[in-house]
Amino acid sequence: MSNKQLIYNVGMYLRLSKEDGDGESESITNQRKIIREYIDKHYNMNLYDEYIDDGYSGANFNRPNFRRMISDVENKKINMIITKNLARLGRDYIDTGYYIEKFFPDYNVRYIAILDDVDNFVDSISNDFMPIKSVINEKHCKDTSMAVKKSKRRKMKDGFYACTTPPFGYKKDPENQGKLIIDEVSSKTVKKIFELKENGYTINQIVDYLEENNYITPAEYMKIRGLENIENKDIWKASSVKRILCNKVYLGYCLRGKTQKISYKSNNRIYVKRSDYICIKDSHEAIIDEETFANVHNNRKYGLIGNTKDNVYLLKDLIYCGECGKKLVFKKRRNDVEVYCRQNAENNKLCSNNCKIKYSNLENKTFFYLEEMYKMYLNSSEAKDKLYKDIIIDRIKNIESNKKQLEREISSISFKISNLYNKRLSEEIDEKNYNEQYQELSNYRKKLQCEINNIEEKLR
Repeated sequence: MSNKQLIYNVGMYLRLSKEDGDGESESITNQRKIIREYIDKHYNMNLYDEYIDDGYSGANFNRPNFRRMISDVENKKINMIITKNLARLGRDYIDTGYYIEKFFPDYNVRYIAILDDVDNFVDSISNDFMPIKSVINEKHCKDTSMAVKKSKRRKMKDGFYACTTPPFGYKKDPENQGKLIIDEVSSKTVKKIFELKENGYTINQIVDYLEENNYITPAEYMKIRGLENIENKDIWKASSVKRILCNKVYLGYCLRGKTQKISYKSNNRIYVKRSDYICIKDSHEAIIDEETFANVHNNRKYGLIGNTKDNVYLLKDLIYCGECGKKLVFKKRRNDVEVYCRQNAENNKLCSNNCKIKYSNLENKTFFYLEEMYKMYLNSSEAKDKLYKDIIIDRIKNIESNKKQLEREISSISFKISNLYNKRLSEEIDEKNYNEQYQELSNYRKKLQCEINNIEEKLR
C-alpha cells in the first residue's frame, strides 16, 4: 500500500520552554494552529491526540507527554508524528537523530517537521540537512543556557538572593524579593544557638536545650509560615544546629554558587569548592557579629568530623542500626573509626540506640564469626560429601570434554584415510606414497584410541 492510500493516526507534539529561549512565535497556540492547518489539507490524516510539554527543555527527552506519545507509538495507537519544526521535537541532536532515523522507522512511524520540510518517509534534500539543523538547534540551546547562567551569576555577584526559601532567621523583603531582611521571631532562635555554643554547650546539649524549651525547628517554622508543606519535622537535629552555626549568612554574607549543573542537558547538580563560592559581604543585615562567630569556631573540638571517604571499609554498606534500620555512620576517632547510629546522634527521640563501637573490633569479630562458621560447615560430613561430589563432577566434565575432542580428531583422521584411499584408486598418488601416508595416519589414530581408552578407565 502506498503512503497516499494509508490512513494515518496522527500524534500532534507541542513543546515550549523558556530555558531554550523560545519566543512568542513558538507558543503552544501558534504550534497547534500550524499543525492543524497542515492536517486539514491532507484527507488521509486523522488527529489521534495532542501531546503538550509546556515548560520543558528540549535538551533532554525526559518529558511526561513525550514519554506518553512514545508509549502510544509502541502500542501502535499512532503511526504519524507532526511537529511545527525540528526544535519542537528536541534540541539534543544525538537523541533527535535516534528517534527520527532509528526509533520511528522501526515502528513504521512517519515523522514530519512542517517548517523544516522534514519527512522521514520521503527522499529529499531537507532530510539530508536534518542532522545539521539538529546541531544548530542544540547550539542555540547551549548558547541560551550559557546566557541564563551568566545572568544568574551576575545577579549573585550583586548580592541578589535568588533561592525560593530564605535561611532560617531571615525572610524575603516584600519590596525586593532578592534581598533578605531579619525575621524577628526565628532570628531569636539563631542568636540563642550561637549564645549557647559560645558558652561551651556541645551540639547535643544545644539540641536538648532547644527541645526542653520548645523552640520551633526551622522545618516546622517554614511549615507555619506556609513556605513548605513538611510533615513530622518538629524535632531538633544535631545537623540542623551545625548548619546554623556554620552558615556565614548570619554575618550578613550572601553565599551563592555552592552547586552547579553537570551539564545544560542534565538537572543533576554537584557541589563546588568553597573557594569558588560567590561571597558578597554586607548584602543584608547581620544577626550574629564577627566576634561571636569567631569565638564559636575557634574551639578546636568544634565540628571535628573525620573524613572516611578515602578509606575502604569492607562492612560499610552492610551495617544497619538494629533499632531504626538506618545505615550506621563512620567517624574518625584518632587512630580508629567509630560506628554509631546517625539518627540517635541527631536526636534520641528519632532512635534510642546510643551504642558506639570501634570499627576494627566490629570487623575482627565479624571475620572471626565467619571463620568459625566456615570451619563448622566444612567439618560436617554433609559439607564434605557435597564438596567432594562437586569436585568429582567438575573433574568428570573436564575428562569428558577431552574425550570428545579426541573423538573429533579420530573422525578427522578416518576421513583423511578414506580420502587417501580414493586418491590411490584414481592413481593420483603412487603405491609408495600411499603406504607411507596411510601408515602415519593409522599409527596416530591408534595412539588417540589408546588415550580414549585410558580416559574411559578414569571415568569408570
